[in-house]
Amino acid sequence: MKQTARTASAALLALSLATGAPLAGAAQTVMTGSQQSVLLQRALAHFDSETQTLAGLKNHIPSREVVPVGVMGLSIGTPERRTLTATRTGTRHAALESALAKATVADVDRPNGASPDQSSLAEFLQRRGVDPNKVVVVDVDTKTDAQNPHVTVFYRK
Repeated sequence: MKQTARTASAALLALSLATGAPLAGAAQTVMTGSQQSVLLQRALAHFDSETQTLAGLKNHIPSREVVPVGVMGLSIGTPERRTLTATRTGTRHAALESALAKATVADVDRPNGASPDQSSLAEFLQRRGVDPNKVVVVDVDTKTDAQNPHVTVFYRK
């Protein structure tokens, strides 16, 4: 049993190193549906301040700290649904789109210590298959590490 666990751990480590996927980054992005729902509710309640925080970021966001989450199927209450519907258009949505275009992401998972690629968060999301126009709200966590903010991007599929 111990040998099987060691072999599996070694295989996971080898696969991670071969693909360039950080193990710690992968662990950070795992959230349950209820955790995602709570985070979405909090982000919706603080829509304007989260958008302003994103727009005002001075540092690049490390690519491993950007977590896109589809809102389809997440459990939220009626007030949050109204906010979600109201923020799809208008000045609040325009501010969010502007913040997505302004914030920059550094692809820090480059091989051989190459300098990171930099792009706007909107461009980064497009490369990941998320339409920036379908982003409904963001949650920006600068409390854990102000130099490397964690950004959860909620979008409609």
